[in-house]
Amino acid sequence: MPRFILVRHGESLWNGERRIQGNQDPALSPRGRRQVALLAARLRAHLPTPVAGIYTSPLRRAAETAQRIAEAFGLPVVPEPDFREMGLGAWEGLTVAEVRAAFPGAYERWLEDPATFPPPGGECLKAFSARVVRAFESAGARHAGADVVVVSHGGVIKALLCHVLGLNPGSLFRIKQDNTAVSQVELDGEVRRVVLVNDTCHLSGAGAGLVPRDVLTDAEAEGTTF
Repeated sequence: MPRFILVRHGESLWNGERRIQGNQDPALSPRGRRQVALLAARLRAHLPTPVAGIYTSPLRRAAETAQRIAEAFGLPVVPEPDFREMGLGAWEGLTVAEVRAAFPGAYERWLEDPATFPPPGGECLKAFSARVVRAFESAGARHAGADVVVVSHGGVIKALLCHVLGLNPGSLFRIKQDNTAVSQVELDGEVRRVVLVNDTCHLSGAGAGLVPRDVLTDAEAEGTTF
């Protein structure tokens, strides 16, 4: 049965610094590149050859991840602008601590209700979700009956999973999505089913240095860095 394989990019330089990225364009960190190498080997071993297409956000952290996967399959990468991360306005480039200092209470309100409390100058959640779903449906129609890989961002993948599960887009922060995590959506005609979420088993034997660090849910972290 055809699947969408949804992949979050490897750790970026700003992920490592816990900076909010949004539509800014930091590269992968050295740690992120090692994560991606393990991810590509895992996908090559467990997915059919060839998958029908590999789509990516044009932002560098995703495009670098997609290129390494594409090399494993001998396929070109197709940039899709609508798979870029949510625009986070005035918060982009700041750490969570800096956001909390400059915008008291705003970060917490956003996590609780992102539809009502977007960042200053940030993208409307409804519009963000609509563009992501539009790109998802378009790629599915283009490759009907075949597996497709999408390399994107935490916010994008969470929004897609909310869509498939019939959840309000405002529920996206209830879903965890680590760097290089793999999620899968199975397609059965018009029916979509989530069959895998946030799988990072390719990193589990790589030692503590490559284990993903989720700054939203891990105890020592301060917040999310989309």
